[in-house]
Amino acid sequence: MTTNWYHITTGQFGYPQPENDFGYINKTYDSSNACLTCNIGLRQKDEFRFRSEPKAQHSQFLGLNWVFDQVFVRQSVKDVFEQEGITGIEFSQPVINKTGLPIGGLYQLRVDSLLSNGLLTDNLKSEVCERPKDKSMFKFLQANKSKLAEGPFCGQTKFNFPQVDNCIKLKGEALDNKTDIVRLDYYFGSGGSANRPIIISDRVKQIIDREKWRGAFLQQIELV
Repeated sequence: MTTNWYHITTGQFGYPQPENDFGYINKTYDSSNACLTCNIGLRQKDEFRFRSEPKAQHSQFLGLNWVFDQVFVRQSVKDVFEQEGITGIEFSQPVINKTGLPIGGLYQLRVDSLLSNGLLTDNLKSEVCERPKDKSMFKFLQANKSKLAEGPFCGQTKFNFPQVDNCIKLKGEALDNKTDIVRLDYYFGSGGSANRPIIISDRVKQIIDREKWRGAFLQQIELV
């Protein structure tokens, strides 16, 4: 029986490193099967690199700018999730960029359990990786030497994240017998941002509420 599910996001603290010219992409991702214009298809190959340890000591859930489909957690979250037997995740440790040393007590939620069917798109705006058809936008991007004007373009589609008065909609049966935490195998974002959202079950939400953890923002999924 399907229960409530939630799209989880976090606040962003700093930028993935190396920051200049988006150098973190080459350090962190395998781009051999990806479009480097829209970034659809990037696959993580190495740990995320932080400039320094995040200073938001009272937040148990944290994120990085530019990377909206990754969640980092404090030691307390890892401990409780493991004690409760939360499924669909593994943990790895991000590192400090200059030293390459792991950040103590900080972990990335590695979510490789994928949901590849069930997304309803009637309420979502989409965009295709192609040369901009709006002439003024094309000129603006071209003047800024943006890869979004130069290409190459892969022709793949991503969905814009729903706004405040909207939400992600899924077929309820698609979530039957799924792990507690799942990644949608659909890309969301705009321009050069391509993210596959993480969703959590009501069981995980209840743990977050019970422990009064901070930093996790949950938007309920509409199940149809």
